[in-house]
Amino acid sequence: MKIGILTQPLHRNYGGILQNWALQQVLIHMGHKPEMIFLCGNSRPCGKLLVMRCMSFAKCVIKRYLFGCKDVYLHSILNPEYNPTLPQYADAEFVAHIHKTKRLTADMDVAKYIASRGYDSFVVGSDQVWREDYSPYIPHYFLDFLKSDDQRLRIAYAASFGKAKNYMSEERMPLCRKLLHRFDAVSVREYEGLDILSRDFDYHKGVKVLDPTLLISADDYKGLIEDKDYAHKAYVVAYILDSSKDKTAILAEVSSHLNLPIQSLLEEPHGAKMLTVSQWLAAFDRADFVVTDSFHGCVFSIIFHKPFIAIANEFRGLDRFISLLRDAGLENRLVFSSEEFEMRKDSLFTVPDYTDVEHRLSAFRSVSMDFLADALRMNDNE
Repeated sequence: MKIGILTQPLHRNYGGILQNWALQQVLIHMGHKPEMIFLCGNSRPCGKLLVMRCMSFAKCVIKRYLFGCKDVYLHSILNPEYNPTLPQYADAEFVAHIHKTKRLTADMDVAKYIASRGYDSFVVGSDQVWREDYSPYIPHYFLDFLKSDDQRLRIAYAASFGKAKNYMSEERMPLCRKLLHRFDAVSVREYEGLDILSRDFDYHKGVKVLDPTLLISADDYKGLIEDKDYAHKAYVVAYILDSSKDKTAILAEVSSHLNLPIQSLLEEPHGAKMLTVSQWLAAFDRADFVVTDSFHGCVFSIIFHKPFIAIANEFRGLDRFISLLRDAGLENRLVFSSEEFEMRKDSLFTVPDYTDVEHRLSAFRSVSMDFLADALRMNDNE
């Protein structure tokens, strides 16, 4: 079966790239032919997202022109879509292995192009596809380009709203609510997503599943790592997306307590050249400890069985952390402040019981894989 996947655009986001790859691997192993429908937005960011991009751009300017850092690149504040031809992108070779269409923008006839691809079914997800700030023209992520009588399967896998409120404008809600009820099967990544489906969409058949990255084994990810990318020294990985004094204080204390240097992995290193996917994965695989405010930073700490601290990141979506850590039985790894860290640091430096974690996640993997397999077989039962 040829499957069109709608997930978020390929930004400078390792977690987004790897969840895209992981879902494709799962579908390929099931005998299907997945292809990412490469939607790219022409929309402009607003609110906190615009503020964050302006701050990042300002840091780039200071680093490049005041401090003479020539490896810092300036990218657009308004719409910094993934463009592997630019010098800061080092992962173009890996992204080439993700099956995808050409780049589609909102001013194109998306429906006509998709009709020409010959898809048998559609999967929306994973990641924050139902958060309007992050998804260009959000009705597309509810498959608005399909006619109401189109009989092809419509499936949402591990879709995320990102936050409990204000995830979508009021003007978009009526259309998206109507479109959701045309789906054959809907699953979400967070428990909060189930509440949103019931409360805002009057949809009560949602299923909670795992992020696609957790459906793939650690050995599968290790197969993506080149030997030359492994470090030969002990270190603490810092994968911090939104820096703050609290997070800096926690990192300093962790480094001092363990007597280990910090290796910083920045998702958006103020315009600097990115790590390759291999380098990024290798850093997690060989880390002695991880401190992160990233959802996928937590995911890969768990996949590689690392002791870690998850620092709550409410702007990017707190329930993502809560749901993940609840599933893994690791709720005690989440901290909200440096003060809380100081109070609990003795327990936070312990190594999680990953035998118990894997036992818990195994049950959720079965539910997740069964959901996907059953959803894709729906037309067989008609």
